[in-house]
Amino acid sequence: MNRYVERNGEVFHVLLQEDAGAWLISCQAPAEPFFVAQIEAFNPLEASSLTEALCPHEALSPHEAESLMSPGQVKRLRLIQLLLGDSRCITDKAYRSALAKETAERNGTTSRRILRLYYRYLATGKLMQERQREQSENKVYDWAIRTFYFSAKKLSLRAAYEMMLVQKYTDAKGILLPDAPTWSSFQHYFYAHNYHKRPQKIIARDGLSHYQRNCRPAFGSASRWRESPGSYQMDATQGDLYLVSSLDRSSVVGRPQIYMAVDSATQLIAGIYVGYEAGERAVMACLENAASDKVDFCRKYGIEIQPEQWPSRGLPGEIITDKGREFTGSRMEELCRRYGVELLIQPPFRPDGKGLVEKAFDLLQQRYKPLLRGKGVIESDAQERWAVDYRSQAVLTLEEFTQIVIQCVIYLNSGRVLQSGKTPAQVWLKAMRWLSATGSATGSATGSVTTSATVWKVQDVPSKELHVLSLPREEVKLTRKGFRLHALSYVPQNMDGLYVGDTYTLAYDTLDLSAVFLIGKDRDSRIPLAPDQQQYQGLTQAEAEICREQERQARKQAKAAETQASIQTIQGIQKIVKEAERRRQE
Repeated sequence: MNRYVERNGEVFHVLLQEDAGAWLISCQAPAEPFFVAQIEAFNPLEASSLTEALCPHEALSPHEAESLMSPGQVKRLRLIQLLLGDSRCITDKAYRSALAKETAERNGTTSRRILRLYYRYLATGKLMQERQREQSENKVYDWAIRTFYFSAKKLSLRAAYEMMLVQKYTDAKGILLPDAPTWSSFQHYFYAHNYHKRPQKIIARDGLSHYQRNCRPAFGSASRWRESPGSYQMDATQGDLYLVSSLDRSSVVGRPQIYMAVDSATQLIAGIYVGYEAGERAVMACLENAASDKVDFCRKYGIEIQPEQWPSRGLPGEIITDKGREFTGSRMEELCRRYGVELLIQPPFRPDGKGLVEKAFDLLQQRYKPLLRGKGVIESDAQERWAVDYRSQAVLTLEEFTQIVIQCVIYLNSGRVLQSGKTPAQVWLKAMRWLSATGSATGSATGSVTTSATVWKVQDVPSKELHVLSLPREEVKLTRKGFRLHALSYVPQNMDGLYVGDTYTLAYDTLDLSAVFLIGKDRDSRIPLAPDQQQYQGLTQAEAEICREQERQARKQAKAAETQASIQTIQGIQKIVKEAERRRQE
């Protein structure tokens, strides 16, 4: 019968119902069935809540039950098959004992075992008793494992065992005591108590940062961390290749820096920066790119795209980054204060906190590195002996490499298909259409609460205003020849409100030395290069330095030629004088 009752906290299985009463058996302590005249004195229980736990095979036929059992369980079931098939075994003790004895003799076992299996199966439907073996504790073993093995010294388990012997099982002369434990017992204790699976092992030996990055449980999805566009993850990396100067392709400039902003909700790469700068200026340039129109940006590099291929435009409502100095400087503080952008700082050495941008860097370099091998790409053997000097292979300029990066970003945004079956650009456009329908697409960057999720908003800002804000600044004195900054002169077109001898704040662009910008004046702030320095028009600071070095070398060679010409002039004059004196003496 599939019926259970309870009394005083003990559960009983009703085996047989008769007019005079019922036959019960205890589920907690299976023993021989007993008869109860007043079954009403027991509290009835819901069979559905107990059947699976106590009698998992009760609703199945014998053949179906055997198919779910192990070979050992099937063997035990067949030992009690005769008793289970005869209901008289429940009510007649003598008959039950005789049948159990007969079965035991036929199978070479004891009747006591047959009855024990019979009672257990009637009570719980189980043929094997689950034994929970208690692990005994050994304080010395625990101390040795926690002291020597769970340590930053990273001793092996065998070394920890030997250190335990030295500390606890040697006499004053260093002789091993007779009662010293064996290596096998120590090793068995370590694995039996699951010390090898404990997080404390990884934390103690490799550090908390390593555990949190690579070993901690990671549930959920990184792309579902934020529900709407406008929360950008930012980070930087150094490109794995060398670039040459656009003025002299035989001159290697160095390795470029790549900054990237990736939207947390859509995985869209919203902004990039490729250049030689690595600092606050580069971060601001990346945000400036994120806020600008990507069609115009790509056109500057000779690449034509459709707006839906790279649809992001505007400043984010939230920036997620690490505690890098360039992400927490004065320019970032001013940006966040002026436009209401929230800055979420992740702990150091925790790239998993901004995993989308880290993966975006990996995907980006996987796209271009195989195609640029032998063109300055740095391979994994760069530090090994007899490795190739990859600087000698460099052929690309900064502008050309930027074009390559843009092509890769366009693919990652509008060509790569996510698990949802859509590209990041499609996900972005769909999310922005939904936000537009709800009136939350643009506006304040602080976000607003909608149901249980925060809707981060992308806001449009004037590109020129953001560009000037993003530039580094310096205090410069105005002289009679204009402003002198970084060995270059800049001449104001309008001197209204400017006085020679006063100091002013100038913002300068290291990627374009064509002009500087005057900060804090209600006027046209652009100040162009002096007319006699137009050769530096449109150059970056690094290229200008190369140009100045070439000019210095040219001047040096000109001086040497001038000196040689002067010497030749002196020698010619001396020769004429000597010839004149010789003729006079004749």
